[in-house]
Amino acid sequence: MEVRQRMAQGAQFRRSAIMYWVVTVILTLVAIGFAVVTLYPYIFSVIASLRQGVDIYTPGWKLSGLSFHAYERILFGIGADESFTLPRWMLNTFFVSITVTLLTLLISSMGGYALARIEFAGKKFWFAVLLGVMMIPGQVTLIPKYIMIAKFLGWSNSYVGLIVPFLFSAYYTFMMRQFFLSFPKELEEAAMLEGMSRVGIFLKMVLPLSKAPLLAAGTLIFMGNWSSYLWPKLLVNKMDMYLISQGMTVMMGSKYTAVPAITMAAAIVSMLPLLLLFIIFQKQFMASIASTGTKGS
Repeated sequence: MEVRQRMAQGAQFRRSAIMYWVVTVILTLVAIGFAVVTLYPYIFSVIASLRQGVDIYTPGWKLSGLSFHAYERILFGIGADESFTLPRWMLNTFFVSITVTLLTLLISSMGGYALARIEFAGKKFWFAVLLGVMMIPGQVTLIPKYIMIAKFLGWSNSYVGLIVPFLFSAYYTFMMRQFFLSFPKELEEAAMLEGMSRVGIFLKMVLPLSKAPLLAAGTLIFMGNWSSYLWPKLLVNKMDMYLISQGMTVMMGSKYTAVPAITMAAAIVSMLPLLLLFIIFQKQFMASIASTGTKGS
């Protein structure tokens, strides 16, 4: 009797093992299929940017006759008859994105720390205002912002106009507040007993221990500003002040539309900084996003 039970259990175990491996193989094949579908446009873009002439849409994976001619033209000058180059636009975008990222992190962290730790009159009211601002789409304030910046202040075609309107972010202020709520109060109390001021605690203790959320927020801010198109399009009309997003539209509307490899190469070069940034900081990014809403007040 026991022998039959063991044989039956063994047969059931083998059937379960077979089903497990069958399901695993099927799910793996499905995942591979989704990965191929997802990655194909990027692989196609890279190959197309290396092809000569206008045959980038030729089907198949023929790798002969590839060259870096398109990259040489966009990085070292598209042509003597053109007044625009990709490096200039990327330099503008780097400067604006890095400046906005650093200043927004500073302002958001100060605001988040004040809402999380400092008691002041109207604290709950201003926190409610912060939540309300988060619910307003950016497109609603686009025209009033343009009138104030371009008409009243005269900051069109300037770095100041591209930077100042985005120094405050309700979302990242809320994000930093949520992190500071989980910061141990005992450390701050011990520092106060040692005679350290609130500013000193914030600069010397809180900020150095907030690298994960700062890196996550900084990554998102940089990516958002790097890809920004609508606001620069409204504010800037001088070609030497263009950001990379505007420059790409200029290239697509120029005679180089007839040479698709150049526009493909420009798109890939403009995408590389974002890709590298996310790859480097993806661990901190995911960890911070997962812990943002773990504590409230």
